[in-house]
Amino acid sequence: MAEEGKSREELIHQLRNVQAERQALKHLLLRAAALIDTLIDQDCAEPERQKAKAEAERFRHAVS
Repeated sequence: MAEEGKSREELIHQLRNVQAERQALKHLLLRAAALIDTLIDQDCAEPERQKAKAEAERFRHAVS
């Protein structure tokens, strides 16, 4: 559904902006997951390590 008063070009521009934002957010999630992986390799208790691994996996899953 097109918004009232919006031209096709404006809507296409908005769509492209949303797509670019979505890609940027995916990139940030992947970077966050990689950072979590790096941090859990350091001295952590096993329960915290498992929680961190699960969170990193949720981030990766959100991107797919």
